[in-house]
Amino acid sequence: MRYPFAQLHSIRTERLLLRKLERSDIDSAALIHGDPATNLHNPGGARSREATVAVLDDWVSFWERQHFGYWTICAGDDDSQVLGFGGVMRKQIGDFTGLNMYFRFATHAWGKGYASEMAQAALQVAFETLDEAAVYGLVRPANSPSRRTLERMGMQLCSTVDDVPGQEASLIYRIKKEDFLNAAS
Repeated sequence: MRYPFAQLHSIRTERLLLRKLERSDIDSAALIHGDPATNLHNPGGARSREATVAVLDDWVSFWERQHFGYWTICAGDDDSQVLGFGGVMRKQIGDFTGLNMYFRFATHAWGKGYASEMAQAALQVAFETLDEAAVYGLVRPANSPSRRTLERMGMQLCSTVDDVPGQEASLIYRIKKEDFLNAAS
């Protein structure tokens, strides 16, 4: 399904509402990004509320400049229930800039396929609306659940980047537009 550019602020999938991230989402963002369980593979660990405010402000500012970005992910049958955050946003990945696939969900939303459902919509936006050539996913090697989600989306390991001093290099996954479109047809 092609999403018109003007409608990227609110997309409904089968079970989710993907809506434009707002500064008013800080309470949900602080809970999810501050939870040690959701940051098990994050080298920086759980974020403080203040650090989450700064990140959220960057993400909202990206929306304001680019008219797309990471969404607040809500339950489709209860728009007030925030399940997580994710989507695609332009980011520096190693020595290049590209669209980065990101997702982080509350623990109660794990294992239900929500990340794959959101990622499918994000890839459609990236390739069919934004006309990007590729989408990337940066993931820690031990983060098997996120790696499986990226692989389910057709993303393949393409490189690594030494982005965490003293630790194993992060993995860079990629899917090209033609591969996504061919798999969808």
